[in-house]
Amino acid sequence: MATAKKKKKVKKDVITADQALLITQFESRIGFVFQNKQLILRALTHRSFIKEEETLSAEDHNERLEFLGDAVLGLVTAEQVFEKMPYAHEGMLTQLRAAYICQPNLAKAASHLGLGSFMRAAKAMRLSGSVELPSVLSDVMEAIFAAAYLDQGFAAAKELILHTLGPVPLQLRAQAKDPKTELQERFQAVLSAVPTYKVVGVTGPSHEPVFTVEIWYEHKMLAEGQGSSKKEATQKAAETALLKVESFLSGSKK
Repeated sequence: MATAKKKKKVKKDVITADQALLITQFESRIGFVFQNKQLILRALTHRSFIKEEETLSAEDHNERLEFLGDAVLGLVTAEQVFEKMPYAHEGMLTQLRAAYICQPNLAKAASHLGLGSFMRAAKAMRLSGSVELPSVLSDVMEAIFAAAYLDQGFAAAKELILHTLGPVPLQLRAQAKDPKTELQERFQAVLSAVPTYKVVGVTGPSHEPVFTVEIWYEHKMLAEGQGSSKKEATQKAAETALLKVESFLSGSKK
């Protein structure tokens, strides 16, 4: 009886040729060379990728780095507005910081870098286009900042943040509308109607639920979003719908 061939496992602390190429190309894109290549590799690894790569453990993804990166980004931004706005009151400094570290700003920079093409994510996630969601891209940006901090310290992380996100704002812009409000207004202006929102599922334990919300207009589903609350799931669904709303509205007017 023929025996099944065992798959050759690669030690997870060894960088393969394909991984090295990915890292080199990404480092060239962001203008930052990592000493510890495993750090940037983990920063680019989404949780969904773990199930498809048998050499990785359950924790070999970027979520812990996201946590640290959020703190590093916040400190860099606070330092910048504090130094550049010596006469601004605390409320103004807080708003300037929020404008710089917000999801849209991070996602915009990530899109400019083409970050989605460098991410290690499940095939299904890539095929669905989920790697390009602002929520996903902004999380990976934070993980990258954390990797830079762990690799070369605060000054290096600060340089990378300012290089990729640009200078911090010194004045406040008009407050942006939330995704749901913007979507509602676009539909109202073109079709004199609004889409409907449906909670189609709740999964996970009671203390940590995951809500799934779909957005529908007439008989067509426009988008889906998930979050830890109905509000968060709704906003994420609206965020996704906004990416394709123009083509949909132009088709609906005919």
